Amino acid sequence: MTLLLSPAELTARRAALNGDLAELATGLRRELAPLIDSAPEVPRDKAVLSRNGGRCPVDGALLSFDPFDPRHICPQCGREAKGALHDRFRLYWYQMWLAERVLHAAVIGVLADDHECRALAVALLDALADQYHRYPNVDNVLGPSRPFFSTYLESVWLLQLILALDFLETGAPSPAISGLGGRVRDRLVVPSAALIASFDERMSNRQVWNNAALMAAGRLTDNHALVDGAIHGGSGLHAHLSTALLSDGTWYEGENYHLFAHRGLWYGERIATAAGHALPSPLESRYREGFASPFRTLLPDLTFPSRRDSQYATSARQLRFAESCELGIAMQVDERLLSMLARLYDPAVPGGETGRSSSSADIERNRAPVGLVRADLSWRTLLCALPVLPPLVARPFASDLLPAQGVGIIRRDRDALYVSLDYGHPGGGHGHPDRLNLTLVDRTRRWFEDPGTGSYVDPSLHWYRSTLAHNAPMVDGRSQPAVHGALLAFHDDERVGWVSASAELAAGLTVCRSVVVLGDYLVDELTWASATEHEITLPMHGVQLAEALEMHPVPVRAEGTAPDGFDFLSHIKKADDPVQGTHLHGSTPEGGALDGWVFAGSTAALWTAEAPAPPGHQGPVPVVLVRERAATGRFLSIWSWNGAIAAVSHLPDGIVVVRHDDSRHTHARSEGGWIIAGLNADEGAVELRGVTAPPLDPADRTDLSTTLSRLVADGGLHRLPSVHELGEAHYRCSELSWRATGGPTATVAITRASPRTIVVDVHVHVSARRFVALSTDNPFDNEPASINGDSVQLYAIVGDRRSGFLLVPDGNGVSARAVDGWGSDLEVTAQWRPTASGYRLVAELRIAPHATELALEVVVNETVAGRQRRRGQLVLSGAAGEFVYLRGDRSDAARLLRYSLTHD
Repeated sequence: MTLLLSPAELTARRAALNGDLAELATGLRRELAPLIDSAPEVPRDKAVLSRNGGRCPVDGALLSFDPFDPRHICPQCGREAKGALHDRFRLYWYQMWLAERVLHAAVIGVLADDHECRALAVALLDALADQYHRYPNVDNVLGPSRPFFSTYLESVWLLQLILALDFLETGAPSPAISGLGGRVRDRLVVPSAALIASFDERMSNRQVWNNAALMAAGRLTDNHALVDGAIHGGSGLHAHLSTALLSDGTWYEGENYHLFAHRGLWYGERIATAAGHALPSPLESRYREGFASPFRTLLPDLTFPSRRDSQYATSARQLRFAESCELGIAMQVDERLLSMLARLYDPAVPGGETGRSSSSADIERNRAPVGLVRADLSWRTLLCALPVLPPLVARPFASDLLPAQGVGIIRRDRDALYVSLDYGHPGGGHGHPDRLNLTLVDRTRRWFEDPGTGSYVDPSLHWYRSTLAHNAPMVDGRSQPAVHGALLAFHDDERVGWVSASAELAAGLTVCRSVVVLGDYLVDELTWASATEHEITLPMHGVQLAEALEMHPVPVRAEGTAPDGFDFLSHIKKADDPVQGTHLHGSTPEGGALDGWVFAGSTAALWTAEAPAPPGHQGPVPVVLVRERAATGRFLSIWSWNGAIAAVSHLPDGIVVVRHDDSRHTHARSEGGWIIAGLNADEGAVELRGVTAPPLDPADRTDLSTTLSRLVADGGLHRLPSVHELGEAHYRCSELSWRATGGPTATVAITRASPRTIVVDVHVHVSARRFVALSTDNPFDNEPASINGDSVQLYAIVGDRRSGFLLVPDGNGVSARAVDGWGSDLEVTAQWRPTASGYRLVAELRIAPHATELALEVVVNETVAGRQRRRGQLVLSGAAGEFVYLRGDRSDAARLLRYSLTHD
């Protein structure tokens, strides 16, 4: 048995080593030589994720990883970082590197009958199995784990080791290998698989890897139930392929997580097929489309757009992307993948360091782009790629529409110009609030782009996950809700194209954006309509005023602005002039120029500010904001990237674009379309209309969550006064269950003390009273350090006012911190006192006397000595089966309990 190949396929791979893949096999064997001469050590400590560990303290860059050099060197500034947090984070990369070397050695050892490689794999695998139970399962960030801080990392690691053992047992029998199998199964595979199976991440990309590891573990230990659950269960392989992988072949969380998830799906499909569970035809088709789909959105410089939680400007010229093409072609020859490989294997692009010798299994480390050849790839290509590739021909990219993902792309000038409107799927827990986001890239000039996301444990995460960080509309000063947008039109005839879409960004408020693209300029129209007034803000990053306007400074919170991203802006100013043809300009150090003209309603205002730069870049970056409060309105802007436009004038029913060659284009809205006159003297007006996309699969609009949140089942109203006893059904755990922690309990009593006052009395029955002051720095992540001590989180909604507070006993008083994204519309005061075995915290909320309903959530954080992170939480709305991971100090508004204020 092998988990990835049939016996016949394995025999065929041995023969392939003497053909086109011989150079790849030789290079892989050469990289193992230093390990054979001196076997690497197995770590004795658990990896730790922290805010600073693994990043340069000067410029924030990810520190280099060299498995043979324990120093932490910054690749940007060359400085060496030192300290325990850097050492413990390095173990993350090292453990992954070590696991891949075990598999790497096992594959070469079996395919080439190489005794030294087999001996290396056996020694390392045995040592890792012996060490596994010594790693502590505590202080994790995202699911239980022993060697790491997150479950999915252990899944990737375990998968490498299981595949290695499977290959070793498939090769020539020996006493060393026969004895090894039982030890590794008992000491490592069985306990690790049980730990992984305890943490179901549902439709997350991480669960893809959990499934692959569980499938492999089940096959290796003859646990048929484990295999069946990983394939057919509610969070299994088939569920992911039918729901999380959308009908256009894209993973719902965007390109970055598509590329990670699809690699995990590859393992799952191979293991399932080898076990006799071939994919049903519709799922197989969707899976195969997933090899090509991420390349459909590539920018002109062959980097992926940094949509959602992506690293910024990731180049496709890296070995893992070439290997993905190879593996897709091995399943089915696809001209798009052959075309992509032709680009990646272009001999005119200089080669360089690919990072293969220091690669960390399937956990990516993005590197500088290099030219590639097949011999640069990994054991996967050696094992599964076609022995000989078909001819490779690079074909031009075309304008494209991914209807399920919700991205329309217009391309021009032989792939040099890229315009997209991102309107569709919100992307789950890794999505950003950026429906109707505009991207404009001209060659390497990134005029309007998505900045992606930097470190998850740095406070800058709150900026990159705000609407304000994008070129997308925000409503009433707050980031958008997670909604699906809808396509209205998409058309391109290579001379003129357009994409138009809408999204309901607040109750009863529909916002539409239409982008019309010609050869050297575009027209961008944003409209909105509602029965009530809303403030609409449209950020335009990377540009500034091209004309002198009277400006005056504005405080961050001026004119009712919410703090949702505005706190990251600096030098905020506001113009008094009307926004009628205001000229904006952007430039690059290389001489690139972008000119824009903006029109808006008579009450609109123009703001300028400086914003953070994309991750890894030094800022600030200029940003212009157009803002208007109205029930209906329109922002219209025209952008030219090569100086083709001399002037733009506004007409009652359209605009006139005057070009430097004295030609004029007139643009006007038609009923359901767009009319352009003057494109050619020999023809009349051109009208753009219509949707060319097929209807969406209903599953493509399913709201998928990457957390284990649930909505409160009983949507009824509770009466006041109300008393709730919190216990096992309300406990949200980390590594230990409620019973294993000693059964924490609390009583929450809610009363209306006066027409304007709600009292929330929280009695924590047993507590170590390990209070962490709000001023304490948190070295581990971007959350307040107080959530990792004993504290209370209080969330309330009364009418259109909402507040969230982290409340921490502090000396004789209680310190309060407003929760990001919730604000502090409601006033709260609190006091506390110790009890015989715990403490009691009483909070008073000020409400309007005429309020009829209150929505409330209370979360009690609890911990014990010797932990870095909290042990668990008691949750008023119930939390049985949930985990504390990644929740921070926030809560889902939809799960608050509702109380009537009219039946006291």
